[in-house]
Amino acid sequence: MTDEAVRISITIKIANKERKLEGKIKPEEIEETIQRMALAIGQECLEMGIQELDNQVAKQVPKGWQNVGTEERWLVSSLGAMRYKRRIYLDEKRRRRKPVDEMLGIEKYGRVSSRVQEMGASLACMSTYRLAASQLSYLVKTPISHSTVQRMAWATGNRIADGEEAERRRIFEHGEARESGRIRAPVLYGESDGVWVHLQREKRRSAEVRVAILSTGRKQIGKDRYRLENKRCMTAIGLNSEMWQEQIVRETHLHYDLSETKLLISGGDGNQWVRHSFDRIGIPQEFVLDRFHLHRAAKRTFRNQAEVAQIVTQLRHKGFSSVSKDLRQRIEQSDDRDKKKLKDFYQYIHNNQDGLVDLENRGIGIPVYLGGIEGNVDKLVVHRMKGRGCSWRLRGLRAMLALCRNCDQLKYHAYHYFPTQTPKKDYHRRQILEVEYSETLTKSMPIFQGPDQDKPWVRSLHRLVHGR
Repeated sequence: MTDEAVRISITIKIANKERKLEGKIKPEEIEETIQRMALAIGQECLEMGIQELDNQVAKQVPKGWQNVGTEERWLVSSLGAMRYKRRIYLDEKRRRRKPVDEMLGIEKYGRVSSRVQEMGASLACMSTYRLAASQLSYLVKTPISHSTVQRMAWATGNRIADGEEAERRRIFEHGEARESGRIRAPVLYGESDGVWVHLQREKRRSAEVRVAILSTGRKQIGKDRYRLENKRCMTAIGLNSEMWQEQIVRETHLHYDLSETKLLISGGDGNQWVRHSFDRIGIPQEFVLDRFHLHRAAKRTFRNQAEVAQIVTQLRHKGFSSVSKDLRQRIEQSDDRDKKKLKDFYQYIHNNQDGLVDLENRGIGIPVYLGGIEGNVDKLVVHRMKGRGCSWRLRGLRAMLALCRNCDQLKYHAYHYFPTQTPKKDYHRRQILEVEYSETLTKSMPIFQGPDQDKPWVRSLHRLVHGR
């Protein structure tokens, strides 16, 4: 074993270009060094690809466009910070056009690639903006501020939400027909619920977020573990019942083919808008009151657990009529303290009497795959948008809900990239671009000049902070 440096020599040939990488590095730094070399090559390949794209575009620009030269642009890509050149044109209306930027999805004043924007949006829907910015900065080895990540999330999320709203308008306001989804099932299962989220700098202090899920059943994936099949999630802020139903109809026809669907089994806590969430789908519906809420209402009313079990069993087998007479007598004979509880429980089961009896006791031999709405509400709303003193602007809340609904698609772009070295000459450009990151990144730490400065973990920290 030795601590001496090892000489590494690698020759890379791409098309008609050849590059040789060599140097002396210590054994513990081989992996990191080769990774950095690989990313440096990746940046060169990306620059070559953009240049080739620019050359191809130059042959196909519309007639009347005038080439007025080239401009250099600084860009944060998933491979690190880089520069590239592209041609600038004046179109027929004398507007400056940059076709390559437009094709790559880079905004006019943007400094991040579309891939990095997707990575930032994916990280933002799983953690706070500051934590997401820290993670993204590590992945691309370029300082990214939390406000930049916020803009990424807002832009991506609102783009998704705008597309969904435009489609709703085309269908329900302009009468356009659309092709049905491909998922077929004889039975659909639907649930809905709501949760309140704190707002800031808005006319109101909170807003209700409505959540609905549709599925074709459930599948066992492990011991006592199940997963809803062909699940589709929907969320909305501040919609009235009619618009909420329209959104559910749009999402249903977008993903499901209802030509063979004979029944929809819906569930919920009994709230009126919850009960009617799926009314406009246009197929027969059977409502089942959520058993958790039924048991909770009974426990809040009756102290004896045996009595709770008895009355819930009666409701599930024989319905409201089996307990209504007894409850009215109790209300008349009870004191004021218990009377209110009994009245509230009586009113609750009276309003939801069509959802009390189990399906098998209604003569419908179909399994009930309900009860997943609470977990989905937690995953889509609560975990990201409640707690830790969270409060939202309506625009940011709308964007974040869209991201959380589509997080399964976004997360595939959030790969873990390895460290790359940013040239010193680009450092002042980062300062201009991002001014909100911590000054610690630009200042020296005492540990770097102390007696431990030669230890491996100190050198690794130095490379992480200073990029070299």
